Amino acid sequence: MAVRLCDDLGVPRLLRRLLAPLTDGLTYRRFVHLLLGAVILLPYIALVVLIVSAVTEGDLDTFGLVLVLVPTTVIAVGVALVPGVRALAITAARALLGAEVPEPDPETVDSWPARRRAAGWLLLNAAAGGLAALVTLVVAPTTIGFLFAPWLELPPFPSGGRAWWLPPVGLALPVVLMHAASAAGAALARLAPRVLGPTPTERMAAELAAAHAAERALAERNRLARELHDSVGHALTVTTLQAGAAARVLDTDPAFVAKALDAIAEAGRSALADLDHVLGLLRGGDDGGDGDADRAPQPDLGDLDALVDGARSAGVPVDLHRDGATEAVPRAVSREAYRIVQEGLTNALRHAGPVPVAVRIAVRDDAVELELSNPLADVTRAVHGGGRGLAGMRERVAVLRGELSAGAEAGRWRVSARLPLAGPEMMPR
Repeated sequence: MAVRLCDDLGVPRLLRRLLAPLTDGLTYRRFVHLLLGAVILLPYIALVVLIVSAVTEGDLDTFGLVLVLVPTTVIAVGVALVPGVRALAITAARALLGAEVPEPDPETVDSWPARRRAAGWLLLNAAAGGLAALVTLVVAPTTIGFLFAPWLELPPFPSGGRAWWLPPVGLALPVVLMHAASAAGAALARLAPRVLGPTPTERMAAELAAAHAAERALAERNRLARELHDSVGHALTVTTLQAGAAARVLDTDPAFVAKALDAIAEAGRSALADLDHVLGLLRGGDDGGDGDADRAPQPDLGDLDALVDGARSAGVPVDLHRDGATEAVPRAVSREAYRIVQEGLTNALRHAGPVPVAVRIAVRDDAVELELSNPLADVTRAVHGGGRGLAGMRERVAVLRGELSAGAEAGRWRVSARLPLAGPEMMPR
C-alpha cells in the first residue's frame, strides 16, 4: 500500500524506498511491539536499581540481600512461566508483528517446554525493546536539537551558518530509526513461528492426528458406500427381476403380477429404511452428534427370513440352514453377516439368474461361519463379473478380522466367510 501511494504521487524509486517504512502501518505496529518489550523490561530494571542502591548505601547486609534476591528472582522468573503467556505472546505477534504463527496444539499449549519457550521469547522481546527504547530516547531529543541548532546555542553543536548540515541529519534520524524498527520487527516476525509456534514434536503429532482423522473419514465413507451398494443394489436387483417376470405374465397371471408388485414394494421399503440409516449417519457426522434419532434399526441375522423370502419371491429357490443361536451373535457381527448373505444373494441373482442358492450359517463358540453356493450359469461371467460386491464383502470381513474365500468350484460359485465373535474392531456403529 505504501509503495502504491508513492507511485501515485510520482515519487522517485530511491525516495520511495526511504519513505516506505514511514507510510506503512505495519512499521508502527512493530515499533509498538518493541516498546511493549521495553515495558516488560522496565520493572526488572527498576528492581535491580533498587537492590543495587540499597546495597551500595549499606541498607542491606548479606543476609538481607539473600532474603530479597531469592523471592524476587523466583517471582521474576515465575511470572514468565505462568500459563497463558504463550497465548498472549502469539496474539501480540500476530496483531503487531504481522507474524504467521501456526496454532499450537491445545493439549500442549501450556506445557512446561512451551512455557520455557514463551519465557525465552519474552526475554528476547524485552532485550530488543529495551534497546529500541534507549535508541528512541537518544534519537528524539537529538533530532529536535539538530533542527534548532542553527538558531540556538546548543553546545557542543555549532550554531549559525556552520550548523547548516544539522537539520538534514536531524530529519534523517527518525527515518533511520523507523527503518531499524521495521527491520527488527521483521526479524522478530520471522522468528516468532519458530519460538511460539508448534514444536517439531507438536507438528508431528498434529500431522499424525490429521492422518488418523483422514483415515477414519475414508473408512467411514467406504462403510457408507458398502451399505448403499449392498442394500440398494439388492433392492434394485430384486425389483428388476420381479418387474421383468411380471411384465412377461402381465396378461396371463394377474396373481403372480400382484405378488411381484408386493415384493417390489417391500424391496423399496427396505431400501428406503437403509437409506434413512445412511442419511442419519451423515447428519450425525455433520452436526457432531451421534445421530441416533435419525438412524433406522439396521437388519441383522434376525431379519434373515425376510431377506430369504424376498429372494424367493424373485424366483430364486433358497435353501437356508442354521446351526446355533444366531440371536446370541454380537450386533456388529450379526449386521455384517447379514450384509454378506444379502450381497451373496444379490450376486447370485445378478450373475446366475434364478438358480437354487444354498445358504449355511453356523454359530460356533468363537465365530460365525457363512457359506453360500449356487450353480454357475456362466463361469467366465461369474469369475470376472466386475462390480463392488466381492470387494465389499472382503472389506466387511477385514474390519472384523475374519476370513473370506470366494471362487468357482466344481461348477458352483462358493463364498465362505468366518467372522470372529470378539475382537478390538467390534464396536457398535
